[in-house]
Amino acid sequence: MATAGVGGAIPRRPWRALWSGALWGGCAHLAADGAIALAAAAVLFALVAGIVLLPVALSGVPVVVAAGWALGRLAALERRRFAATCRVEIPAPPRARRVGPLLPALRSLARNRCAWRELGYFVALFPVSVVTGAGVALAWAVPLTLVALPGYYDRLPLGRAALGPVSVDGFGESLLVSVAALLFGVFVSPVLVRALTALDAALGRALLAPPRDLELTERVVQLTSSRDLLLAAVEAERKRIERDLHDGAQQRLVAVAMTLGRVVSRLRKSGDEATREIVEGAREDARAAITELRELARGLHPPVLSDRGLGAALTAVAARAPVPVTVDVQAEPRPPAAVESAAYFVVTEALTNVAKHAGASRAWVEIRRDGDRLRVIIGDDGAGGADPARGSGLSGLAGRVAGIDGTLTVTSPPGGPTLIEVDVQCG
Repeated sequence: MATAGVGGAIPRRPWRALWSGALWGGCAHLAADGAIALAAAAVLFALVAGIVLLPVALSGVPVVVAAGWALGRLAALERRRFAATCRVEIPAPPRARRVGPLLPALRSLARNRCAWRELGYFVALFPVSVVTGAGVALAWAVPLTLVALPGYYDRLPLGRAALGPVSVDGFGESLLVSVAALLFGVFVSPVLVRALTALDAALGRALLAPPRDLELTERVVQLTSSRDLLLAAVEAERKRIERDLHDGAQQRLVAVAMTLGRVVSRLRKSGDEATREIVEGAREDARAAITELRELARGLHPPVLSDRGLGAALTAVAARAPVPVTVDVQAEPRPPAAVESAAYFVVTEALTNVAKHAGASRAWVEIRRDGDRLRVIIGDDGAGGADPARGSGLSGLAGRVAGIDGTLTVTSPPGGPTLIEVDVQCG
């Protein structure tokens, strides 16, 4: 939103305001309102003429486009003018992309709320510029003219000055008017300029700044894009680590185990049983490390998930599960890698929880893609009573789903069955 600057820039005490650059910057801003309003009137006249000519073989299209561009430039000039003279920063709204076929582009521009708000600003600036112009003239031109009244009142055509019903025809009277005008200029004019500048700035903030809901929408789009980039980077890093483990450490351990196997064979022939047992133990440790690395790599990102998708990957998980698991996956076209990976790990962690805590005799997994939504259901016939608030891994699942802007719902009455439902956007 626009930052408040006018109220804090011009001092409230009139005597201090006279020595403030903000006061004179505000006066310059108010004095220029009329010129901006006249320029805007010319642009708006051209815009109306172009719209009137649109039905005539689209001859008004170039005029409308040019007037729309000029209106946008005038609005940008106004924002810079507010910043320079009134210390009010008004953010510029995102400009409409004018690409593609001409008529759709014009329709898009006609539906642009920011363009309509700028148009409203310049329409409202006409009467406001009259008020501000008259106000700044009253604030300074009148007092300055009357302060010098003792020096010229007797040279006027009638030999006196007529100030409404009051006639000034003597030096003493003119001196009193001069003092009153000086006091007006010192104590009233700064307050008047401050109020008029605040009125001008309020109009600018209201119509030249983007609407609050548009700012929030833009911010949501930016955050969503940033989150998608982050998820893609995390997924790529996970795949890289899995690949490095498989092609690097795991292969080295396999080579070590094979070498130890050859050493064991030679020691067996030599009859050195004590040394053979030590080497045999080292060989078994290497095999165990290989198994652990394989499980770790599978937990990071199973290759079958990348190669063949959720159906094949979860079928492999179900085959290793201690509880019989039925898998039904219909997710074509394949979701994005980050969504697919999250769904896979949610299912695997949920099935691990079933094996550890549910006491179930069977479980099932159902995944459906409907347009841009992916729905995952994990169920079991166990004892029920699962509660994310009590831990049991469900809070971790909820966090993983929230990371991809999805929702997780747990239904687990005492006695079962337990259903975990996940809904996430994958378009």
